[in-house]
Amino acid sequence: MQKFRIRDRSGLTLLEVLIAIIILSMSLLLLLNMAMVAMDGNDWSNNTTVATQLLQEKLEQLRTSHSPTGGSDTISDYARAWTVSSPANHLRRVDIRVTWEDIRNRVKVDSMTAYIKTDSV
Repeated sequence: MQKFRIRDRSGLTLLEVLIAIIILSMSLLLLLNMAMVAMDGNDWSNNTTVATQLLQEKLEQLRTSHSPTGGSDTISDYARAWTVSSPANHLRRVDIRVTWEDIRNRVKVDSMTAYIKTDSV
């Protein structure tokens, strides 16, 4: 059986090491960019979920109220405003809007419109 032996033991050249460092640096920069995109996505998802929960909570409060009226409030970093109008007898139109700032200080808005049937005129 024949064995293969490495006869050249000169090692890596400086050029090979520099190319490996450049490739490694570029890979790390791309991973850092992916991490930043993931953080932005997580922030957007979290804020949108909280805003949607605040919309649903206010709609439920207005739905169970005997005479819903408009107003506004602030919960944590979220500003919530709602209007109630009467397009027809025994019907109320409710517009709810939640605003907040994201991590880049851009104002974001989530809104909802619903109709509520009431017993009173």
